[in-house]
Amino acid sequence: MGGLEVRVLLLCLLLAGCASEPQKVPVPVMVGCLGLAPTRPVNTFGAGAYPGDKAAAQAALIDSAAWEGYALKLEVIIAGCLSRAVKTVKRG
Repeated sequence: MGGLEVRVLLLCLLLAGCASEPQKVPVPVMVGCLGLAPTRPVNTFGAGAYPGDKAAAQAALIDSAAWEGYALKLEVIIAGCLSRAVKTVKRG
């Protein structure tokens, strides 16, 4: 083979490689999460003197609802972080 034939063959191989579609490879990439962390609720139960059974039960229910809302907000933020954690990067 002459030098020109080798160059033409090399050029054809290079152009054939450029014509193929790039592969998509999932690569973990650090990204920011959605929003800020919610503020922690302040407990009303157990603060100060014991107010009596009925008031203590009401305070415990209020605290329980506040902590459930806090946990739900955290789960939403964490789910947003996890769903955005893996991006697809084209290689090739």
